[in-house]
Amino acid sequence: LSNGRANVLTFLNGCWFGRLISFMDFEGASLALIDEEQVDAVKELVHELTSLYLRLVDKCLEYYDLDGFSIHDDWGSQRSPFFSAEVGREIFLPEMKRFVDYVHSKGKFVDLHSCGHIEDRCDIFVEAGFDSWTPMAMNDTIKLYEKYGDKIAIGIVYDKPFDPETATEEEQIAAARDFAERFCKPGTVCTFSSFYNRPGLLTPAFRKELYKQSRIRYAE
Repeated sequence: LSNGRANVLTFLNGCWFGRLISFMDFEGASLALIDEEQVDAVKELVHELTSLYLRLVDKCLEYYDLDGFSIHDDWGSQRSPFFSAEVGREIFLPEMKRFVDYVHSKGKFVDLHSCGHIEDRCDIFVEAGFDSWTPMAMNDTIKLYEKYGDKIAIGIVYDKPFDPETATEEEQIAAARDFAERFCKPGTVCTFSSFYNRPGLLTPAFRKELYKQSRIRYAE
């Protein structure tokens, strides 16, 4: 880490399915995934996109001191995934894994930003080798942590939030201890989702205590 902080570059917005949408609009892209006459062409496109992204990674690492990358590709709506797990594995998983393996070979980590109610696709993200994923709040992040926490860092949406405007410092510290006790278990890894938790929860008192307690627990 540089200067005690992780330098992460967020780029590649809509890098696979999202890029297909940009070419064909959503309806056309969705149909192309299940059209037997188009699937091979879609796979070829996804492969070439990944080849481009690997060159971009090289350029970024040539000019910037980075610890990792955060890439984006939305896979679902508020209610369900856009496509089946079978389609995800056949078309996207090989290229996702190719990308992740390449970045890992450079000694860097890869975070996935993917929106939607897609908790049933987390196993694909694990198979691809992503280091972390921050699900949106409609996903059961606690269940995901319990199932996959030893394989991928899950951004937790805390289910016992305090009111940062009225909570005492003691209450904030108690919340941090509760979070650490439940989600900082040795052999697993998680993050506190700054995207989808109630705004303001990362108070100075909460952050300080969570840092302390997480270090204690991960040292066990």
